Amino acid sequence: MTASATGSGQNASSTEEELGRHIREARLDRNLTLEQLAERTGLSRSYLSNVERNVNSPTIGSLRTILDAVGVSLTQLFRTVEAERHAVVRPADRVEIARTGNAAIRYELLNPNPQGRLEMLIMKVAPGASSGPLAHAHAGEEVGFMVSGQLRYWVDETSYDLREGDAINFESTRPHRYENPGDEEAVSVWALTPPSF
Repeated sequence: MTASATGSGQNASSTEEELGRHIREARLDRNLTLEQLAERTGLSRSYLSNVERNVNSPTIGSLRTILDAVGVSLTQLFRTVEAERHAVVRPADRVEIARTGNAAIRYELLNPNPQGRLEMLIMKVAPGASSGPLAHAHAGEEVGFMVSGQLRYWVDETSYDLREGDAINFESTRPHRYENPGDEEAVSVWALTPPSF
């Protein structure tokens, strides 16, 4: 996925500030300098410093690389962040993630710290954007509901044209992919179990 773990809005949200701070705390907890983290990740020291100070929003790929280097999972980080927040997630405080290499697809996590077995997110796909030509599969189950626009969704080799009000449900172990064949942004709400972000 391309992903910047960011909240919406022009100013850095509290979520962004918490993410950068917790990345820094995870690094310091392991007695790593920025130079050492740069060596482990292949990312520049200045970029890592900017991520920790919320100057740069990392792609989801870069974020995972950083967290792998310090031994913290993305889910653990979100749980740490969410532990400091209330049960209600306001629109400005959502964690936003964009697919790696494709900012035309964005996710907004509705429960960035799923305490249980369910994850909820909003997916926004720009006209003509897709998850790519190769289907992917993973453990779990997904349910999607189209809020607006349209998606063409493939599960196994079968394609489904989804429009406003349609829902789709499938085992995530079945290869799946999607594209937006329309001329307006496609907005859908998804429930996934287990959480995958």
